[in-house]
Amino acid sequence: MQGPPKGFASLLSEHTATTASSGSAAPLLSVRRVTKSFGALVAVNKMSFDIEPGTVFGIGGPNGAGKTTMFDVISGVQPANSGEIVFDGQVITKKSPHEICHAGIARTFQLNAAFETMTVMENVLISTHHGHDPHEIPSMVFQRGERRDALEALEMVGLQNRADAVVSSLTLMEQKLLMIASAIATRPKLLLLDEPVGGLIPREISHVEKVIEHLTETHGMSVILIEHVMRFLIGLSDEVMIMNYGEKLYQGSAEGLAEDAKVVEVYLGEGASAQYKKKGKSGAKSAVEIDVVDPGQDEVDDKWSRDVTAAARQLVRMHRTGKLYPIDFIGLQKLLDARSEDEKSTRVSRAARGLFDARMKGASLDQHFELLERMLDEQHKSRPKPKKPASASDLETKRAQLIEDAARRVLSAQEGKSSDDKEINALRAALMWDIALNKDPEHRGEGA
Repeated sequence: MQGPPKGFASLLSEHTATTASSGSAAPLLSVRRVTKSFGALVAVNKMSFDIEPGTVFGIGGPNGAGKTTMFDVISGVQPANSGEIVFDGQVITKKSPHEICHAGIARTFQLNAAFETMTVMENVLISTHHGHDPHEIPSMVFQRGERRDALEALEMVGLQNRADAVVSSLTLMEQKLLMIASAIATRPKLLLLDEPVGGLIPREISHVEKVIEHLTETHGMSVILIEHVMRFLIGLSDEVMIMNYGEKLYQGSAEGLAEDAKVVEVYLGEGASAQYKKKGKSGAKSAVEIDVVDPGQDEVDDKWSRDVTAAARQLVRMHRTGKLYPIDFIGLQKLLDARSEDEKSTRVSRAARGLFDARMKGASLDQHFELLERMLDEQHKSRPKPKKPASASDLETKRAQLIEDAARRVLSAQEGKSSDDKEINALRAALMWDIALNKDPEHRGEGA
């Protein structure tokens, strides 16, 4: 006797588990010396890497490094000039995008890729209908099972309550979640996510991170992730690859990323690796004297100092969470290196330099973080407070003073028999509370 139909989540888990349970030692995806060029521009140059089943592979790098082009080649949007791509045991290098999708690869895009005049549910239904089975002649109606699968895909990303909303009304985060829901509705074994948190705030980034963790940990899905938000990339990835000018700059663990000299120079600038590299690894962590940050030194208030403060606050926040990665130091380090110690600085920047000096020597950073946090608090307290708007009673008092001053001028002018419309107009304006007369009396009507 046949049991009830399986739900979408069960089918998704079974589909992604097929390769992992096959006992094969072959990787899920193998990219072998793939090159993609556009005329004289080589966007991807002899790229090779493997993706193991059930893992998250993170790809980072500066703009123009070739990351999205690599996704285009894997998903069939752009054909490779040379090389080979093998997915789940079959060569997909020459296959079309829909054939690659049916084979088990789905992707999202940097920008919104959805039917904006349709509803959220209708967008995902299209994926459930076309995504995992070929339909040469599309059906006129969606089946009950397809609707159930679409709703479960929306539940996985947290959009079930927005199913009837028109896509054009969605927020940026909801648009990104819709692309993820539409992708997983095809039941992929490998999910390609192109900057899924670009432009999002920390709370929204945390939500997307939980969605991806659920897909990988609960459903065993493999993920290739492109992202500029390095904390997000490092926090999720089992392995990280950094691209630059279409070539592989680094591939390895997330922990070793910030210790690679080439990576540091790409993010900080040429010659920075020698300053950034940790020293004294062989010896025990020694104590480093905490220099007193002299409040009497020259303070500077410019864009550089404000950027240093913002980066320092972010570093302190990460330290408080207990999840501080080496890559988190790079942004603040780059700012500090842009200005020498001899130039005017701030107490925050000097405390930050002490923190980095201690880190280079392998010393404990707790006291340095305490000092940096104290300098940030003191800077916040020392900022000039904005002036409070005048209260209603203050305005009434000022209006009465204006009327009195104007009346005195009228009387003075009459006594001297030199009265004209000037004094009468001043009195009328004061009575009508003309804002143009809201000035100090000594600057109005001198010589009347």
